[in-house]
Formats: sequence, structure tokens, C-alpha cells
Amino acid sequence: MSNEYEKEKKKVGPLIAADYLEARRDLKDVIIVPFDEKKAKGTGYNLSPSTLIYSVNKKRLVKVHQNEKEIFVWIDPNDTVLTISKEYVITEENIVGTFHSRVRMSADGLGNVSTTLDPNWKGKLLFAINNPTKRRIKLRIEEKSEGKTKSIGLVTMVLSWTGKENSKSGDSSLHLDNPPMRTDIWKDLSERPAGIRAKEYEKFQDIIQKVIEFLPEKKERHNDLQKLIDSVNEVRKSITRKDQLCYVQSLTIGLEEALRQKEGDQELKNKFLCWNKKIKDAQKLDDLTEEKIGDIESGVIRECRYLMMCDEIEQHDKYIRKLIDQYWEGSGRTRFFKKWILPNLTAFVAFLVIVSMLFWGKNDYSMTEKVLLALVTPLMTMLVQWVNSKFKK
Repeated sequence: MSNEYEKEKKKVGPLIAADYLEARRDLKDVIIVPFDEKKAKGTGYNLSPSTLIYSVNKKRLVKVHQNEKEIFVWIDPNDTVLTISKEYVITEENIVGTFHSRVRMSADGLGNVSTTLDPNWKGKLLFAINNPTKRRIKLRIEEKSEGKTKSIGLVTMVLSWTGKENSKSGDSSLHLDNPPMRTDIWKDLSERPAGIRAKEYEKFQDIIQKVIEFLPEKKERHNDLQKLIDSVNEVRKSITRKDQLCYVQSLTIGLEEALRQKEGDQELKNKFLCWNKKIKDAQKLDDLTEEKIGDIESGVIRECRYLMMCDEIEQHDKYIRKLIDQYWEGSGRTRFFKKWILPNLTAFVAFLVIVSMLFWGKNDYSMTEKVLLALVTPLMTMLVQWVNSKFKK
């Protein structure tokens, strides 16, 4: 395995989609958090923008709009906006990169993104997007479908191996540094004079400060992954102490079945099962030396650290969403009509028919009873629609 690693670390040239998938599996060279294999295409990886978008001309955050189909912002003529990526990227010393606009963005009239990525980078990425035209242009951030949202690729990251020898990766790099973005630029922007729109600028300053100082919570998922790491470390300590083989093997009883029963995290399952098989199949402690299981053991721990980091980045993105106001397209009446009336048009027609029958037909119902009976059909339909939308999310 070490000979293969020596060959891999001296690679030169661009990474292709298969290399991004391999880097994700091995958690070396480049680590993208979170990783989506659908975004690894050709010779690049597509990065998505967050909802933190700043107008250079207006010196304030851009309003984020949404409707039933998408979340987006408008970029005014001759304006430049700054945004940070949703992804957190870690590159090792043998990787460099460049960023390029996607064809769709250029076709809409937006200026080309062109910047570089240095080795040993760690953090979210800052992009400047210019609108050189005389019309405002819509920049789509996410698209909605069946109650779910999907991030839209904004910029293609193209990475290359430098051919430089790279030290072996350690799990120490797999944690969320605070702050997780280009604070030097954001702080510079937030320290400029407020000018005419003092309140909006103060709001912007407050948001940037909160995003910079963000600290993720250690939730249940984090604790479960830490317990798995502790179990792996306990096995290592027992082997080092030269404990009985039967005791070492007993330490993993129950872990495998518990992991199998959980949904998702297939890569973690694969790495853990490979490591645990080595433990279960050992005939003596000498079968469990650092040379024989060290790399596999390290892979399990690094995978846990990576998944912890995915949770931290998700928390950071949700925190940004919470701070940034999102405006529904159209007025309140328009939104109500699109969200509730149109999907329930049949129910409202039935409502009108029932009203006509109750109020103009012959019956012995009181006025209150007539109103309640008339409202049953539309209210039940709207309730079912609301429950379905919550369930899909």
C-alpha cells in the first residue's frame, strides 16, 4: 500500500471526475465538505453559492427571493456581488487550482469568474460575480422540486496535481476552523462608513460578525461518531498493552450490527467493516500490528471526522439562512393565491357549491352549522396539502 501511495503522491496534471471520487473515498489530496458525486464532472467540480450575497455598488446584502420553483437574487446592471461557497474545501500541498464560470452563467450575461486556489487551502471560498450588462440578471441559488431544494452549481473548480511530494494526511485537518471564510475581505467591507443607509449597513455588520463568530453545536450525530472513534482508539490501546486477543475482539461486538442498522454513511460502513474484519479474523495479536491495520484504522477515524465536519458545515449554512431574510416573489395576496388557492381550486369550487346548497336550499341547519359545514371541504384539503409538504421536507 505504501508503494502505491508513493506513486500516487507524485501525480502531475488535472484531476478528472474519477480522481475527485477517489479523493473523497480516501480523504486525501482534496477534501470537499459536503461532497456530492453528481457535481464531479469532466475535469472539474461544481461549487454552489450560499445565500450570503453582498452588492459592491450598494454596499449591503442583496435581497434573496424565492418562489415555488427556485431561490435567487437579482444582480443590478454594472454591479458586482460577492458570495461564499456552500462547500468547505481543504487542499493539501500537492494540489493547486483555478475557478471558471459555468457556461449557463456566462450565457445569461454575467462576467467570467477567474481566480486561483493555492496549496494548503482550508475554508469556504469567496467569489466575485460581475454583471457588465445594462439589464439586471437573475442569479439562481437553488431549485425546488417535490418539496426539496437542490443547490445550483455556480463555479467550476479545476484542480491539478503539482507533482510535489505530499506528507501523509492526518485527521487533524478534518475540523471546522473558525472563522470558516475569507474574513479579511468581509471585515474590510463591514468597516467602511455606513453612509446614507446606516440601518441596513449596521444590519450587514451584525450579520458578518455573527457568521464569523459561529460555533457549531455537538449534536447527537457528533456524539455517535465520537463514540465510534473512542471504540477504535480503545482497540488500539488494548493491542498496544498486549491484552488478550479475545478481549480485543470483544471490544467490537455490537458495533458492526449497530452501524449496519443505520441508514446512509455507506463509506463509513465500508471502512469500518474492513477494519473490523481484520480484528475478528486475527489469530494472534501480531496480526494486528500498526503495519497491518494502521491505514485501515486511520481511514475509519478520518471518515468519522469528515462526517462530523459535514454536520458542522450544514449547521453553518443553516445559520446563514436564518440570518438572511428571504422574500417571496409577488405580494402577500399573490403568494397566498399561488400557494393555497390554485392547488386547492377544486376544493374552493366545492365550497361555493356547498354554500349555495346550504344557504339557498331547504334545510333546518343554523347559520353557524351552515358555515362550519361549508368550510369542511376546503380546510381538510388545505390541511392534507400542508401535512404532505411537511412530510416531503
